[in-house]
Parts: sequence; structure tokens; C-alpha cells
Amino acid sequence: MDLSIIIVSYNVKEFLRGAIVSVQRSLAAGDVTGEIIVVDNDSSDRSAEMVALEFPDVRLFALSENLGFGRANNLAMREAHGDCFLLLNPDTVVGEDTLRVMLDFMRAHPEAGLAGCKLLNGDGSFQLSCRRGFPTPWASFTKLFGLARLLPNSKLFAKYNLTYLSVDQTYEVDALGGAFMMMSRAAYNVTRGFDEDFFMYGEDLDLCYRTKRAGFKVFYVHSTATVHFKGESARRSAMNEVAVFYEAMHIFVKKNYPASTFFLALLRIGIACRTLLAFIQKYRGVVLFVAIDYFTVVIGVLLASKLVLGDWLALPARDYPNALLLPPLIAVGLLAALRAYSNSERYSSRQIVLAMPAMLIGFSSLTYFFKEYPASRSVVLGVTVLSSLLLLANRLAMRLIDRFRWGGAQSASPLMRRTLIVGTSAEASRIAGLLKRTEFLRRYEVIGFIDHSLERLGNQVLPGIAIVGDLNMLPRLVREQRIQEVIFASDAVPHTAMLDAMQRVAREASAMRVNFNMVPSATDILLGRQKIELLSNEPDSGLGLMPIELSLHRISHRIAKRALDLIVSGLALPVATFRAVLAPRRQSEIATWQQIFLGKVTLVGFASGEARAAYYSKPSLTSLAAVAAPRDARAEDIHQFDQYYARNHTFGMDCEILLKTLLLHRDRASHSH
Repeated sequence: MDLSIIIVSYNVKEFLRGAIVSVQRSLAAGDVTGEIIVVDNDSSDRSAEMVALEFPDVRLFALSENLGFGRANNLAMREAHGDCFLLLNPDTVVGEDTLRVMLDFMRAHPEAGLAGCKLLNGDGSFQLSCRRGFPTPWASFTKLFGLARLLPNSKLFAKYNLTYLSVDQTYEVDALGGAFMMMSRAAYNVTRGFDEDFFMYGEDLDLCYRTKRAGFKVFYVHSTATVHFKGESARRSAMNEVAVFYEAMHIFVKKNYPASTFFLALLRIGIACRTLLAFIQKYRGVVLFVAIDYFTVVIGVLLASKLVLGDWLALPARDYPNALLLPPLIAVGLLAALRAYSNSERYSSRQIVLAMPAMLIGFSSLTYFFKEYPASRSVVLGVTVLSSLLLLANRLAMRLIDRFRWGGAQSASPLMRRTLIVGTSAEASRIAGLLKRTEFLRRYEVIGFIDHSLERLGNQVLPGIAIVGDLNMLPRLVREQRIQEVIFASDAVPHTAMLDAMQRVAREASAMRVNFNMVPSATDILLGRQKIELLSNEPDSGLGLMPIELSLHRISHRIAKRALDLIVSGLALPVATFRAVLAPRRQSEIATWQQIFLGKVTLVGFASGEARAAYYSKPSLTSLAAVAAPRDARAEDIHQFDQYYARNHTFGMDCEILLKTLLLHRDRASHSH
């Protein structure tokens, strides 16, 4: 048998499926005889069941505990039958020629104990970790203290990531990345695989080091490539991967450079500094949100003091800075307890609404410590209300900034991501249909299809969506059309062509922030850089068969919804009255805003009468479907938008729908003139 492909997996089911399919295609295309071995490290996402059901020819080891990367690979290598082993991460996609090219290289170079190919990030850029130098005292120092990044073309300072070497040449290196390592059986017989003292990270460096000490060579091969969606297993685990990585580096240095006590101490200092920097970088979003919320509450305290007591700093001097320190800390602490800073809730307004009663109690407790403050209960109430409103406004502003930032200036809407679909088959058309119905807050605007040639250029694949080019034109289209997403249909092009296209875009359109994605055959799963996205909402057979847990039915959401109606209608009524005095034909506007203020009509609701009946909802001025659904939307499309709104309602979503409604009315008014 030519090759044993070993994949150690942990909670990356969808990526694992794509990796296995790509390996099977590469085996067949290269006429390579081989076996695929999957070791599942006690995943909780049913990865093992998926492999057993969908890939019965794959040898599966479903473990009852997480053994770590090295031990799991060793287990598989002991059972493997191939002349060579390919140690492959599950979050990878190999090209059709990859296995044949690498196997031929190993056979042509019997001195090679290990070899790795070119690895690409999810955006097509080169992944530095796929070929490295050993972390010698000097290389570690320059890496840890940033000298390698400052001087990437210097052979003296860039010895760890070898950035002074061309990525388009094949040469001997010290070490490879563990995402793709082909190992000869001869090298395995000497090294016996990974050192199991390493749990994850560092074991690849150690294996390369021991392979070279055993008399073999380690090579980087540039002539074939693999996509590596880096870090998916670590991202889905509970461990601190930053700490584990640098601890692994320390273990490696301590094991292989034990004589330098001074260097080990220096390395410890460097590791501590880099771990702190990495922690700040990783959680910079949380730190930013906490800081913004903190100063927002400070502004709320000052504003309440001005409105109630008549002065921005009305309290006695001795009560500062505590009066400006404790209320923000209470608010931030409550929001943190409600997980308002988690990735999934960071832009949500729900936690702020839930925290309002607790903030009122917390702020009231301060009156026992600040005797001058208590005096006015209206101050405490004012701080609570103003701080909450300002926090809600912050969340809305951040969501809008985020949407406009990623939306692109040329999009039909700033809430859409400009997208190209590679492929013109029925599968590509199916993907385009799914994208039209994807969630409102992250919609995709399909600009066109990419075909394998230009013979049908301009032909429409779907109504209004035509073929705009071929793969050779992809970099130019990305630049000129300001494309943000490129989605490959599973049957569109060989993986080798996909990898080549990604590299060309990374080289020729490097200024554009474009994500590359794949949709595995006959699935609704979008695989991309650091994301797995569901493209369909699983339409139900009837309005009565809805999930029991609906966001819109939660009391906090209903309160927030009613509060928005009161605030907007309360502000709009005086304006409508003034306009009616100037133009009597506008009398109907007053009645509309009165109905909203009295609770007979709501600002944002459902598009269909059936949905309003099913959800016991009032009539509304606008809806998610009114601003997000295409004009030719079918009844089932409207139904899905109504379903999505009921399941995922937030205060911020209502505000965004209102904003987009205003933008649509403005655009229509300008076109009418």
C-alpha cells in the first residue's frame, strides 16, 4: 500500500467531512493506493457517527477520551499499513495532485524522512508555519520579541519562520507544520512517532528535530498546495491554546537545549510577555466593549447629575472619583454576569434590558455610602435610565458600524456581502437560492457566477444573475467588483484549480479582504475561514409547527419592543402634528402614530396575516420581509423571514429594520423625483 492518511479530529465534523472527501478525490486522481484512518478524540459533535455513517471505508478509532494530537497519531501509525504516512489536520482541503506529487517526491528522495507541501490560509495567503526553523535560543529570541516581524527578509533575524526564503521553491528546512506532514516508514521505525509529553503544539517541531538527528532530511515542497483553515480544533476546545503553544515551545527548548539556563530564564520572560500580548490581542474585542460600556455609564452619571441637580459635577468633591467609579463597575459587572461580552451576545441588546432592574438596585445601594447622592431618587433613576439608553444606543451603533464596515460601498445594501459563486451547475444554482434566504443580518448579494470558460459569458444562470467570467478573471473581478466572498460549489472545479485561484487572488488582489468558502455537496453548510455557517432555516410544514423557544415571546423582548414603539411614536407625534398643520393631507400620519403609541399597532412585525395570527402579533408598519425579501419573493420565502424574525428577534434588529425602511423610502422618493 502506498500511503496511510491519518487524520486526528476533535469537534470539527463539517471540516472533517470536507477533508475526507478531498483526500478520496486526491487518491483517485493520483492513482494512489491508500487507506484513510480517522482518530476521533472524544468529540461531542457526533464526528465519529458521521464518519461511520458516511464513510464506511474509512478506518475509524472513536476514543472515549482526548489523548491529544501526538498520542492519537501514534495510535494510528502503529496500526497503519502504508509505505508512507500522511499526518493531516481535519481542517484541510488537499488538491487532486497533492498526494501523487508528495508521494513521488518521497520516493525520489529516500533521504527524506519528512516532507510538507505549501499550506494556504482560508483567504489564499501563504501560511508561515508550514516551513520553519528550529526555535534555537537566537531564533526564539527574535521571534518572541518581534525582531523577526520587523525584519522579515533578514536571514539573521527571520530564522524561525524563514520569511527570507521564497515560498515558490523546494528546499530542505528544519521543521514543518503539523497540519500536513508526510513521513516515510523508515523514519517512523527510528523515531516511533511523536513524543507524547506534548499534548498539542510543539510535538511537530520535536518530531522534525528527532527525525533530523536520526540522519533523515526534512523538506518543504512548493509544487502542490493544501488549504488549512487554521486552528479549528483549538477554537472548539476549552483549553487556552496560547498558553499551551508557548508552554510547548518551552518543553521543546528545555528538552533539546538543556545547557543554557540563562536562555531558559530569558525564554520564560519572553513567553510570559507574548502570552500577555496574545491574550490582549485575542480578547481585544471584549476589552474594547467593556471600556466603551464603562465610559458610557460615566457619561450617564454626569448627564443625570446635570439634568436633575443642575450641574455636571453637583456632588461634593469628596465623593469623587467613587461616584464615577462604582456605577460603571456595577453595570459592567452585571453585563459580564449576563454574558453580554460573549461573541454570540456582544451586539445583542437583550442583556442590557435584562440588567436594567439589577442596575437600579445596584445604583440605589450606593445611596447608603454617598449621603449627598441619595437625596434625589430621581438621580438614581436617571442614572439607570440614561445609562441603559446610552448602552442600547452603543449596541445599535456598533452593529450598524459593523454592517457598514463589511457591507462594501458598492453593495445594493450595506448589510450585504458581495459574493461570487464558482460553478454554473444545478448545485451552484441551489447555493445561490440558499444565499437569497440566509439570515437577514448577514445576507449575501450574489454578483454573478464563475464558469470554467468564457464560452457562455453573459448567460444568465438564474434570473438576474449571469456568468461574469472564468477562474482566470477571478483576481480582476475581486478587485473591480469589490468582492468579499467567493463560494466554490462542490462540483465546480478540481481542488487543485481552486487552490491555484486562491493563491492568485491572494497575490494579485491582496488589498481586498476576501473570504473563500466551500459548500459540501447536497448540504446547507458553508465552510470558510474561521466559520461554519448554516444557509437554510429548515422551513417547517406549517405555521403551527414552530420551535417552542421564541425570542419574541420572551418578556424582556416584549418590553423592549413596546419601549421602542413608545419612544419612536412619542418623538414622531409632535412632528406629525406640526406637519399636519402645514399640510392638512397629512392628518392620517397623526392617527398612525397615535395607534402605535396606544399599542394597537407596532412598528416592526410580520409580513403576512397568517404569521400575525400564529404569533398573536399586532399589525405593523414594516417587517423583516419588507426590507430583506426580494420583490419577487414567494410565499414560502416570506414565511421563512417571518420565522426567522420570531426566533431571533432583538431590540437591535428592530432598530436596523426601521433604519433600512427609512433608507428604502428615501431611495424611492429620490427615484420618483
